[in-house]
Amino acid sequence: MRSLRRRTGEAFGLLLVFTIVGLSRVWPPKWKLRRIAASAEVRAEREAAAEGLLARVREIEAGVPWLRPLDVVIRDECVDVRGHHISLFGAGPSKKSMTCRMSAFIVFSPDRDPEDAVAEIHRTFPPPDGLSPGGISESLHWDTDERRVAVEVAHDALWARLTRRHGEKSLGQLRQENGVLCVWALHGGTYFTVV
Repeated sequence: MRSLRRRTGEAFGLLLVFTIVGLSRVWPPKWKLRRIAASAEVRAEREAAAEGLLARVREIEAGVPWLRPLDVVIRDECVDVRGHHISLFGAGPSKKSMTCRMSAFIVFSPDRDPEDAVAEIHRTFPPPDGLSPGGISESLHWDTDERRVAVEVAHDALWARLTRRHGEKSLGQLRQENGVLCVWALHGGTYFTVV
């Protein structure tokens, strides 16, 4: 009988541990994270992040006079990061619940071969591959037969907004009107985190 009580106690203890671990993986709930993402505190951080990205966009536009943007797209999203980066042998799951990040995309169509345009940008302007002085990660991409440039938000975002400077034309419409598209991507990193 004592053995049965001990096993029952152990089973109850394990069940309690698994319940607590399970609840910690879903706390705070998604509705609460969505509310945080729309809060005034996050809006203030969002505005500061947008200001930094747009300042860099203006710097690029001034530094590459032949680059005429067809659009400048700002992608802003808050995503649930619980359960991401789980590894059996490496570090455990992230302690973060949600991260908010913002990126800007300068969409243009060069009047020459995209590789030549990128080479000219590298010659006449600070190389965009890597971190700019403001801590913004930058890269250049263009349409290929295998891969079209894209700027969509994460499909599982808790909160997301895509804003366009020059209207609501999709990349498909811009591609149809202008040919090959190039995108100068500026990733500002995480501007808000919920632990």
